[in-house]
Amino acid sequence: MREAHGMLRRIEHEEVRQMSEIANRRIYYLAAVAIVAMVLISALTVTRPPIVQTQSQSGSSKTLQVSGVGTVTAAPDEALLALAVQTQAASATKAASDNAEVVTKVLQALTSLGVDKSSIETLSYTLTPIYETNSDTSAPSTIVGYTALNSIQVTLTDFSLVGKSIDTAVSAGANQVQDITFTFSSATLASLQKQALGAAVQDASGQAQAIASSLGVSLGAPISVTPAFVFQPNYQRYAAASQPTPIQPGNLQVTVTVQVTYEFS
Repeated sequence: MREAHGMLRRIEHEEVRQMSEIANRRIYYLAAVAIVAMVLISALTVTRPPIVQTQSQSGSSKTLQVSGVGTVTAAPDEALLALAVQTQAASATKAASDNAEVVTKVLQALTSLGVDKSSIETLSYTLTPIYETNSDTSAPSTIVGYTALNSIQVTLTDFSLVGKSIDTAVSAGANQVQDITFTFSSATLASLQKQALGAAVQDASGQAQAIASSLGVSLGAPISVTPAFVFQPNYQRYAAASQPTPIQPGNLQVTVTVQVTYEFS
């Protein structure tokens, strides 16, 4: 009987131990589940974008940027003649004095033609030595003379005087006709730029309206306008001729481009 009673007690003790292990396993399992749940919640909290950032993105303004071009064509109202007198002499003094004498004759001839003295200005003046290289390469070069070059610019608004001024200057001793530039005076250029700018803005506005209509959105007021001006004078070169020099300037263009940014909703 004692043996049976002891065996029964051992069985009961084993059952209690097994139940305790099962209970502990359940506790460990629940704790593990809780830890995993906390990790997942933390991960979701980190990866989800902040609500404030989303509201800021949705509240930001929407913009549309277009480029407009405006061009105005007009006849030039100003001609710039670049003439020069070049002289050479054995001495610097002689080259300079000879040059001054010829330039004085050129200026007198131009003013006699009807060109205003205030329309004539000096562009540059140089006095440089002329070197002769010796056959002996070890010896220094020798100065054998001097060259004086005086360049003047004549501004004309009467184009009938352009060809005559060239011929008159050459006859008086000018030996270089460097170029002629047909351009606009400052006042005319400013006026043409305003016209071209207005055309460029209208072009940009028309493009923006067309895009907004195609997208089905409402176009707002422009928030920025950036203009850029393009103007290229007309340069021509002429050589002295026995016949009167013909002058026929063509039209010039002033182009303005603008970048305009609009708000839309």
